[in-house]
Amino acid sequence: MSLKNLFLPALWALAATVSPALAANDARVGDFALLDHTGRFHQLSYFGDQQAVVIAAHSNSGINAAQRQAYTDLQNQFADAAVVFYWLNAIADDNRANIAGQADADEHHLPVLVDETQLVAEALKLQRTGEALIIDPAGMTVAFRGHLDDARLLQTSLQTLLDGGSPGPATAGGGGEAIVYAARDRHLQQPLSYSRDIAPILQDNCVSCHHEGGIGPWAMSNHAMVQGWSAMMREVVMTRRMPPGQIDPHVGKPIADTAGLTVAELQRLVHWIDAGARGDNSPDPLAALKFSNPKFTLGEPDLVFTVPAQTIPATGVVDYRYVPVELNLERDVWVRAMEFVPGDRQVLHHVIAYVSSPADKTVRGRETGAARGESVGGFAPGRQPDQFRDNSGRLLTKGSNLLLQMHYTTSGRETVDETEIGLYLHDKPPAYVMSGGVAGQRRFLVPPHAKEHRLRGEQLIERDAYLYEMTPHMHYRGKYMSYTAEYPDGTSELLLSVPKYNFNWQFNYLLQEPLFLPAGTKLVAEGAMDNSDRNPSNPDPTRPVHFGLQTKHEMFFGFTTLRYVGDTPQAVMAGRKDKQGDAAGR
Repeated sequence: MSLKNLFLPALWALAATVSPALAANDARVGDFALLDHTGRFHQLSYFGDQQAVVIAAHSNSGINAAQRQAYTDLQNQFADAAVVFYWLNAIADDNRANIAGQADADEHHLPVLVDETQLVAEALKLQRTGEALIIDPAGMTVAFRGHLDDARLLQTSLQTLLDGGSPGPATAGGGGEAIVYAARDRHLQQPLSYSRDIAPILQDNCVSCHHEGGIGPWAMSNHAMVQGWSAMMREVVMTRRMPPGQIDPHVGKPIADTAGLTVAELQRLVHWIDAGARGDNSPDPLAALKFSNPKFTLGEPDLVFTVPAQTIPATGVVDYRYVPVELNLERDVWVRAMEFVPGDRQVLHHVIAYVSSPADKTVRGRETGAARGESVGGFAPGRQPDQFRDNSGRLLTKGSNLLLQMHYTTSGRETVDETEIGLYLHDKPPAYVMSGGVAGQRRFLVPPHAKEHRLRGEQLIERDAYLYEMTPHMHYRGKYMSYTAEYPDGTSELLLSVPKYNFNWQFNYLLQEPLFLPAGTKLVAEGAMDNSDRNPSNPDPTRPVHFGLQTKHEMFFGFTTLRYVGDTPQAVMAGRKDKQGDAAGR
């Protein structure tokens, strides 16, 4: 099942909202999030600790040198004030690449928010390039609407707002390129149909989570339900909260089954909601859908094991538990997939499955996370089941067991968790052996109130290998993470960028095609922690944070799944015999 179909509980988008009933000069705006021309994530509500946010409509051809200089001067004048400045480009003929190129050529360093859907610009009622808005983030209102051609009035109005006053009347006049909203105009002329235009989007992207018995918090079972929840759908679309696991689609290697909607789908959905989310007289496609909700999403496992029942208290911090699971294997087996089914999803935070011998049920230093390479699978919120591609697998030898690192969080009620493990086996030894690794950093201290504390970890590829998956892992202060390959010939390549990390959804990002990594390649994970009060997930912004197992601490791991050239079942078995012979000789 594709990630796009599995994880779109209320859709993901690039948009914002504004009440059309309000006057333009004092219009309340909804929250929105966009990526800028460099791929960084920006969200309006994040700047609630600032006094103003200024946004100027941008285009590559519609901004002249005088307007550009006027905006730069305005930024310089308020460099010491609590004001954030942005360009916003909603021109259909511009794109991320040429916007970035133009920004470099102009040598300006302001972020250019790229509004590919035009939904943010629509909501902000921008009409021409050069138009500038002063937004009061405390009230989420447009405090003043002016133009870069009258920079003095903009400067005066901004100073008035900072001084606690109300700027004068809006003055939207000025030159510039007209912003053409083709999709909006088309949808006004030809109203959208729920059954024809909207239900297929929801069916393809949302209802696999949002159905009775699904993991979504409500069911898209019919039009009435969708209409009732449409405001919430629009909000999570606008702020890019959904679907979880979003990547920057403009950089990196192609990722399989990425979640998200096309620009056209986003425009149809938001315009339909703005028009009242009305139904029609055709049969409701969502009402006809049926779901079986299988326990194991990969089908019936070859072997199923129940983890010994774990009693979880109502409150408090639960230490990591290391729970042995005896497999009672009478022969060596090769695992092609592994899936965990939590007994209580509200309290089970993660599981890491390590292989241990019958005589070895100890932790052996796994508290540091250093033994991740020995694991064969795991579970975390939003993580897909482990599946090993290209006729590959992981070995479980006769007599071996699993030792599970289990992390629980309390939910306010005492409960008992009985997680199940499904193992899917190869009928005969596969062609290849899959391995794991990590580019991480364990020694760090994130200062209190730090909005962007950067971290970096490296993994050296000592033998030729193929990279299959990347799995970023941080805790609640995780802000973003990227993976880069630094090759032995001195070149480098950005492989993956996750511009807005979410601890509650920890994805395996699976490459569409495995990437060859010659021996000597460094895989570099770079990211940042947000330990400020602007991070709504932060447990305590007043305290420094260091590495640790509990979620009140932090981790910075860029996990990888690799296949080393030459690692075949035959080679692995031969290596085991050699080690056994050496041990017997000693």
